[in-house]
Amino acid sequence: MANQAVQINQGSLSTQSFGTGIYCNGSVISFTPYYLTTENYGGTYSNSNNAGAQVSLSIPLDGGAVERCKALAQIQIEKGRLDYELVRIKECIGIYERGFTIHPDSDFYPICADVMPIAALTRTEEELSSETLPLSSEQP
Repeated sequence: MANQAVQINQGSLSTQSFGTGIYCNGSVISFTPYYLTTENYGGTYSNSNNAGAQVSLSIPLDGGAVERCKALAQIQIEKGRLDYELVRIKECIGIYERGFTIHPDSDFYPICADVMPIAALTRTEEELSSETLPLSSEQP
């Protein structure tokens, strides 16, 4: 005779983390299969095999908290993107200020290709004064 107790723990549930203190847990389904074998070598030999699975579904009762968490996560993602872009621009400016550039055939050329000095984008006063601008919207 075998006296056997079995406890199946599903383990930790899935957690989505978006930085320190931002964890957004939504609905989760967990599937845990198991297979058990028991053998008894008493007066007579007996063998018992059991198989099965545990399925559990975890649903948050306050969906609003999950939505607020997702909004915070989106802000965190946007902040990370902004931080990346500002550092990228700053580093490209530093490369240009030191008198260097990235070769156009380099895989890294596109990283700084959109960083241009203001002087390259504006026209000089001489160019502006040589143009005749209308003083009013009236046509002759």
